Amino acid sequence: MNSVTASDLVRHFGLWRDRALSQPVYVHHHGRAKLVLASVDFMEHLVSSHGGGAGDRPLAELLDRVDTIVIVVDGGLRIVGASAPARRHFLRADGEQLDAVLADGVGAVLLRAVRLVLGGGPPERLQLRVGPRGERRVDLMIEPFGDGVCIVGQDRTAADEAAAAVAGTLAIEQALAALGGVVTLRINLRGYIVAASAAFEAMTGLPSGGYRSVRLPTLFDLPTRVGVGDALERTIDTLDPTTVSARLVSNSGAGIPVCVAFSAEMLRASEELILAAVRAT
Repeated sequence: MNSVTASDLVRHFGLWRDRALSQPVYVHHHGRAKLVLASVDFMEHLVSSHGGGAGDRPLAELLDRVDTIVIVVDGGLRIVGASAPARRHFLRADGEQLDAVLADGVGAVLLRAVRLVLGGGPPERLQLRVGPRGERRVDLMIEPFGDGVCIVGQDRTAADEAAAAVAGTLAIEQALAALGGVVTLRINLRGYIVAASAAFEAMTGLPSGGYRSVRLPTLFDLPTRVGVGDALERTIDTLDPTTVSARLVSNSGAGIPVCVAFSAEMLRASEELILAAVRAT
């Protein structure tokens, strides 16, 4: 699914306009999907298909290309179309009537919201837990659509997991800092430091924030600098953790013996960052 913030859409409208020609783009404002940018062909197919019944092929083919949750229902609660994620999370069986095939657990709440909108009420917003153990968090929007409603949902589970991963990384960094003699760094693929733990300044004497224009290997003395660079490149190439002994140059010019460890786990998650830990030895 393509999604973009409203501000990024304004800055790079041409890019997102082109992407919308092949797949709808969800526009987010303050973290919530507010609008959809879609091609005229997509909308004309969608509108012309509405009311054609659950077996309407043009709508079914369009929804097969959508990797988010979409359910279109007419005024009689007849399902006009549903995307694969919608069928997986909300419909327990194939059928034409929404009130007959909604999955247990979320069915009553969702059906109540749909009926409120069908009755002339304002659009409804729901936050639901779905899955066998409620492991997925889904935000739903129920809006009027023709004589019925369109239910559009976003699976927020990935965002929750990413936030938990960031919190876990920060917790580890804080614990290492509390032990003393250990600093953690985040490095981009060119070797430049983009973030560092609070203990970094104390170990190096480099002013806080002054590291953003510094490549990590240049912080080490000449005899060990190449080894640090090679270890970093090896981690990027193989995605395996790497350690190397080196000497970190302090403000006084003295070399501090350290062990440097690199991890590519954040790179595996496509964050384009390498985590480094530096421990005085």
